[in-house]
Amino acid sequence: MSEFLIADIGGTNSRLAFVGPDGRPARMIEIANDSVAGPEDLIGRALANAGEHPQRAVIALAGPIINGDEVVLTNRAWRFRLSELSARCGLARIHVLNDFEAIAWSLPLLGDADVQAIGPDLKPGLGVKAVVGPGTGLGVAALLPTPNGWHPVASEGGHASFGPVAADEEALFRNMRDGGGSMSAEMVLSGRGLARLHGAMHPGILNVRPEMIVTQARAGDRDARATVVMFLRLFGRFAGNVALTFKATGGVYLAGGVGRGFGALFDAQIFRAAFETHPPHQRLLASIPTCLITYEQPGLLGCAAVAARLRDESMTAKRT
Repeated sequence: MSEFLIADIGGTNSRLAFVGPDGRPARMIEIANDSVAGPEDLIGRALANAGEHPQRAVIALAGPIINGDEVVLTNRAWRFRLSELSARCGLARIHVLNDFEAIAWSLPLLGDADVQAIGPDLKPGLGVKAVVGPGTGLGVAALLPTPNGWHPVASEGGHASFGPVAADEEALFRNMRDGGGSMSAEMVLSGRGLARLHGAMHPGILNVRPEMIVTQARAGDRDARATVVMFLRLFGRFAGNVALTFKATGGVYLAGGVGRGFGALFDAQIFRAAFETHPPHQRLLASIPTCLITYEQPGLLGCAAVAARLRDESMTAKRT
């Protein structure tokens, strides 16, 4: 029987699994959040399907983790207390972390088959690794090397202000502001951001879902392709910002459903040109590898890594 339930609760979908004998996620199920009332229903469904009941859980959440009992998701109207959730689900302990912090934990466990180089196939350095990705929101985290192993740094970098740089972006951002106010990176670089960008670039086209934009771009639609190109330019620039913020010589890893959903539309040349164009640090950025995470569930893999650390800490505490 697995000692840990692991879960990655996103804004749109959630994935739950158990830690298998090899220390990796096993018996994963995916659940649309609209089909359940909240985290208690998610956990209950996973336990019912598995026919077993571990005593501990590691849960990654799409929202900031602040010290205290209450948890609030950023892009889903779910608010709950850990003490109440653990009691209702029959769990002795629930450990929570930010969803991109969980992905950061997965980075040292990813092999060559789990990533795809975006741009030059460069060897990562020994420094900080960063992960960034647009999905329902825009996640950012880092993994720092220390004498005692890797240390994750969660962030809310996706909510940092973001604006135009090139001349052809000025009118575009004015259209997206729609009445004034500042723009965050997530307002552009996310699923909803892709739709907002498309509407701003093509004012006569209204209410196109992000999935349809990608489908139309694949079919050769000129407007949709232009939107994808602009999205990749802005995504590359933001990823370059993250690389500079953390001096991520260990590589910048791309996650999130939007980037992976582009598939063959993901133009590495456009992305890398924007990634590297940050004067006066082009040479530094040109040396930093960027890669797309192709491993299906890096958040769950990171939760499994955290579960292993918690288990080791418990064993050490018992011995002392």
